[in-house]
Amino acid sequence: MSRRLLAALFLLALVGALPGRAHASLAAGIAEIRDASGGLVASAGPGPFASVQDAGWTLRVDSATRSVSGVDLRGVSVAGGKVYAARIFVPAHGLRGALVQGLEVDGHLVSGKPNTLVPLGPASYLVVLQEAVVPGEGSGVVGLRVVSGDTSSGLDPGTQLLIGLARAAQPPAHHKQARLSWLSLGVSGHGASTGLPEAFPEFLTPPPSNGPIGRRAVAIAERYLGVPYLWGGADPISGFDCSGFAMFVYAQLGISLTHYTGAQWYEGARVPISALEPGDLVFFEPSSRGPQHEGIYIGGGNFIQAPHTGDVVKISSLSDPSYLFWYVGAVRPWHR
Repeated sequence: MSRRLLAALFLLALVGALPGRAHASLAAGIAEIRDASGGLVASAGPGPFASVQDAGWTLRVDSATRSVSGVDLRGVSVAGGKVYAARIFVPAHGLRGALVQGLEVDGHLVSGKPNTLVPLGPASYLVVLQEAVVPGEGSGVVGLRVVSGDTSSGLDPGTQLLIGLARAAQPPAHHKQARLSWLSLGVSGHGASTGLPEAFPEFLTPPPSNGPIGRRAVAIAERYLGVPYLWGGADPISGFDCSGFAMFVYAQLGISLTHYTGAQWYEGARVPISALEPGDLVFFEPSSRGPQHEGIYIGGGNFIQAPHTGDVVKISSLSDPSYLFWYVGAVRPWHR
């Protein structure tokens, strides 16, 4: 195939892939770009695809096909090559046969195992083969999920790239395309079905059964990245608030916490910021009733949290002024 013809194909793929051109026919993409509010910015169907931002590649797919067996993408490049995958295959049903081959971040090979989490910046990250919840339809798998928390990844803060959506490519007949929404990927409130799965999704890998408690807590917490915030929520189907998220995570390790941030502040040994370990609960927003917000420290100066209404469970940086200024302290819930 000539370079001119290939370039022409990419230009055709760009039609409807630039900001402001999203519409219902894009809702069933093999790959999607969504903005901070969950709005669809661009969507890739079968064939080559490219979306350009600031004179660089936001997402480029050399080829994409879909069939009854699933979706198959080749030559996937994100943010000008910062993230690259030679091949992504996501089965139409389940995880058996799913693969991510030749995955590189900044030129370094990365594991393609399910739920691999790779930091891309202070609050930006990549998740491999993560399970997602479709309202009323149970759960499915997304091949790669890239979340931008700042500009270091080359993407606008809040941007999500969902690459390899087998279930979205084949929506059930009783669902309209525009109503299909991946809630656990943070795309809520945009015409999603109001139905909920009848049972909790069967997540891809069991929580670790050995190792330090704190690291086990982090491994559990990271499986729920993208679940929507819900005030008073304490499960991955309806959503989490900040204390409900910590309570849910530690309940799986046999540690009971109160569903109230002000109470959890007293449910563990105090830890200075210089001695933080993965799994410690970090608290913010002092008040006469105690701290009003919290998260779970994951290491490297970052923590995972359920922030507020309209947002999702995500990774944030303690060095972010909006958190550093309001930092109260930390506790270790497995030491009392």
